[in-house]
Amino acid sequence: MEDSRTATTLLVLLTAAVVSPSNWLALSRLSSLASVHVEAAGCEQLVGITSRQLQLCKRHGEVMESVRRGAGLAITECQHQFRQRRWNCSTIHRGPHIFGRLVNQGTREGAFVYAIASAGVAHAVTRGCSSGELEKCGCDRTVRGSSPDGFQWSGCSDNIAYGVAFSQSFVDARERGKSASSSRALMNLHNNEAGRKYSLVSMPYSEALA
Repeated sequence: MEDSRTATTLLVLLTAAVVSPSNWLALSRLSSLASVHVEAAGCEQLVGITSRQLQLCKRHGEVMESVRRGAGLAITECQHQFRQRRWNCSTIHRGPHIFGRLVNQGTREGAFVYAIASAGVAHAVTRGCSSGELEKCGCDRTVRGSSPDGFQWSGCSDNIAYGVAFSQSFVDARERGKSASSSRALMNLHNNEAGRKYSLVSMPYSEALA
């Protein structure tokens, strides 16, 4: 599928959405999060994550390196898709807003960022499962589990299910918080789900980088 069609389709799907900041994308600036698996206290030092994401980090530290990679994949994919547009997903090297304020203004570009970020996490966690890097998923058919939202998985064929489940739990955490208004939260959750359903299977450039 052509790159322009990937970006355009997502923009059509998500034009009406109001986008809240995905501050956790700043995790992509870190060289590694592997140490979080060994010492959960390291989660406290992470910038840009919500309290719910912090708890997920402490409970699933082994997955956080995949989250970091997913953030990087999302940024790379965004820059590739928008490379010939006026706004090309350029990043800011300091502060929690890695794309600046544009993505927080309810723009189509912001909606795309939110969707591709959700897909990036699902994509990276799925690859972590397939490679055997993550212990809680993979090809052991005796292993079963579920996300905090009740998403269940088991066996080799469900690596994608685990990736999607963790993306739902981690990326959607902000919108499921009590501080988010109902309409805004629903629209952002729509962005996340659209990203997981469509972008995850439409990231050929990221596949080459993974």
